Amino acid sequence: MKTVPFSSYTAVFLVLFIPTPLAAWGPEGHEIVAKLAAMRLNQKAKSGIRLLIGDASLASISNWADQIRHDRDETYNWHFVDIPTEASGFSDQRDCFLPTNRHKDAAADHHNCVVDRIEIFEHVLADIDAPREQRVEALKFVVHFVGDVHQPFHAIGEAAGGNGIAVVEFGSPECGQHPCNLHGAWDSGLIEHTGMSTEQYVAHLEKVISDDHLTPGGTPEDWANESHEYARSAWLPDGGQVDEAYYKREIKVVDERLARAGVRLATLLNQAFLSAPSRN
Repeated sequence: MKTVPFSSYTAVFLVLFIPTPLAAWGPEGHEIVAKLAAMRLNQKAKSGIRLLIGDASLASISNWADQIRHDRDETYNWHFVDIPTEASGFSDQRDCFLPTNRHKDAAADHHNCVVDRIEIFEHVLADIDAPREQRVEALKFVVHFVGDVHQPFHAIGEAAGGNGIAVVEFGSPECGQHPCNLHGAWDSGLIEHTGMSTEQYVAHLEKVISDDHLTPGGTPEDWANESHEYARSAWLPDGGQVDEAYYKREIKVVDERLARAGVRLATLLNQAFLSAPSRN
């Protein structure tokens, strides 16, 4: 029997009223970014990170920011930036102050988006005089948020970043316990469809970085603008098909975003720990 796609109204209702996670890349994607970054850390960064989190790996803390969202509601909007679809690029005043938003502290938070939060936590992390607990949290947020800002649908405001766009993902309108949506396809569906394990994907992206000569560069604002353009290009209408043709067209973008996130995260951490003491 042919399945009728959910309407836009139904999809938006589900997004707004069912407490589904809105993570970028999913756990696997964030771990991949963290593993790529860990292989590029200089000795100062390795020592500084060890002083903060001991023998824990970057991958092991890469999903912490998603795990605490329920208890830290003020952090909800820090994971993305809702740049309007037709906007030419990011605007701090327009996109990072959301005074009518329903989440905690939104009325007073003028840095309520991923772009500003990366910069804020980078500064905390680099401040060797800041309390250790604050620097530990800053590290955890930075590792996660650099991944977030490279997920294209975390940089576009239309339909809650594609969460309100129902899709049929590789033949099914259901993804686990919830209807498939465009945002979720980019979080995990496309990555899972590669059939690669986390370690295999890391090795694959190492080759992408080498073959394409990917280098770090830009600011969190630049990264958000890049993601916004990719999201516009990869947009689907309600009821659209995330099928083999879509996968073949967009998986190279997924690879590029994950790879660049890893390279850029490493550079950010190397710079943040530049003045860190090397003592234990």
